[in-house]
Amino acid sequence: MRPVFPMCIAGALAVFAAPASAWAVTAAGPATVKAAADTVVEQTLRMITETANHPYLTWPDFPHYQDEMEAIYAPVEFGLRWFDSGRPTARANQVIEALSTADVHGLDPLDYDAGRLADILASFRNGGSPDGSQMALVDAAISVSFLRYLSDLHIGRVNPANLHFGFNIEEKKLDLAATVNAAIESGAIAETVARIQPGFPQYARMREILADYRELALLDLPRVPEVDVVHPGDEYAGTAELRTLLIALGDLSAGTTAAGMTYDSVLAAGVEHFQARHGLEVDGIIGKGTFTELNTPLTDRVNQIELALERLRWLPDVTSEPIIVVNIPAFELWALDPTHPDHRIALEMRVVVGKAVNKQTPAFRGDMRYVIMSPYWNVPYSIAVNEMLPRIANEPDYLETRNLELVREFSWDAEVLPPTDENIAAIRTGRVNIRQQPGPGNSLGSAKFIFPNSENVYLHDTPAHQLFERTRRDFSHGCIRVEDPQALAEWVLRDQGQWTAAAIEEARHAHAPSRADLTGPLPVILFYTTVMADEERPQFYDDIYGHDAALAAALEVGYPYPP
Repeated sequence: MRPVFPMCIAGALAVFAAPASAWAVTAAGPATVKAAADTVVEQTLRMITETANHPYLTWPDFPHYQDEMEAIYAPVEFGLRWFDSGRPTARANQVIEALSTADVHGLDPLDYDAGRLADILASFRNGGSPDGSQMALVDAAISVSFLRYLSDLHIGRVNPANLHFGFNIEEKKLDLAATVNAAIESGAIAETVARIQPGFPQYARMREILADYRELALLDLPRVPEVDVVHPGDEYAGTAELRTLLIALGDLSAGTTAAGMTYDSVLAAGVEHFQARHGLEVDGIIGKGTFTELNTPLTDRVNQIELALERLRWLPDVTSEPIIVVNIPAFELWALDPTHPDHRIALEMRVVVGKAVNKQTPAFRGDMRYVIMSPYWNVPYSIAVNEMLPRIANEPDYLETRNLELVREFSWDAEVLPPTDENIAAIRTGRVNIRQQPGPGNSLGSAKFIFPNSENVYLHDTPAHQLFERTRRDFSHGCIRVEDPQALAEWVLRDQGQWTAAAIEEARHAHAPSRADLTGPLPVILFYTTVMADEERPQFYDDIYGHDAALAAALEVGYPYPP
């Protein structure tokens, strides 16, 4: 419900709602005008702050910024911050310029009333003479919009916790009021904006890609005619449209010439490049999946990039330390090191992640603490009861053939219990557990990498290495299976002399587990983005868990977003 304003303020708000040309000049004596203006300025700013509502902003309610508004205006007794001698300051104009270019970050200038405020300030520069209430209204609008913009740029618009992403933005929140007050005092508006945006190289590259795809989306690019399937060498009536699209997207060189109606090797090479960038099987064959990706509207790609930028704003600042990143829909792991010469990528490998239907891998940040070589697999209760007990009932040798044993607790020296009917029945009550012995058939393979977390998720090896040859790799119960555990173990233990490559190899193939503690915590980020920015062309992936759709729906709600 909108607040009821005193008559003098309500009248001023009505003026704010009118076009810039409707602003009027008040004729009165200078001293009288100044005293009255000061009073109205204070009344207006207090009322807007106390009600956390500015009815003529696009998003009028600002409950999450009420304290910040108080901290901006109370120190100056609710006087103007963006005006001086009846005119907007250079700082005000710089803020409006920043708001007006919010779209370069995938944000919407309309959310910050950038165009409207720009028009009003332009009218002042062109001779308009606002009274106290009018200046106060515009002053408050600039403050609210700037607070929103700085927060959105630094931590995003939507709290990731509301979408079940385990990133704690509370830890990275700015003191917004102090930031705004410092920017006003120093005049360093542009510098403030540059400083608080994410510093990841990926973020800067993603902004470039956003600009590229916005330009591409404006082009009249053809739709590629769809048929059942096209193999290299086939006659295909859509070769001209395909060539035009691939050149525009950068998958074919601009000088590629036509070859009639034949889907030739040159076009097939362009399609393979396109397939590699879109999470498809790279075979040069144009089937249903490839046609779908080719004909995805570029406006959809723009939206994907904007969502990717939003998620990057959720991340903690880990640009100065080695980290491990897993991008879930890309099915890829990267070990990143700021001291590494190859664009910080020290190691990369394919991974298998949780099933999309009901075993999704969560997104969160953890700290790797240790590695277990030749681990036991402590079977989770749900798997033991729902998957193993029916098999045990129907297959008398199920436990023995899979090197499974019964224990009361998951400790390395736990007593192994005989597989009696009584002990097997106790599995359902949780009094007896199942674990798998170390060895070639162990479901965790030869190593697991532990970053303690409430989700009980970790990285581990697997005996099912054939799954890494699949294009789509969501097959696990939620943990992440890594393609090359030896290389990963060598990298995370690289600063420990006793854990040489040979020592790791030996421990991975021992008959009993061993533990290698890291010298310090190693950040692990399990991330989810359907766009990645490499040095050449962007990589796009399927929204396998539907997280893009959920984030887009949350952003549609607008301000005030849930805290």
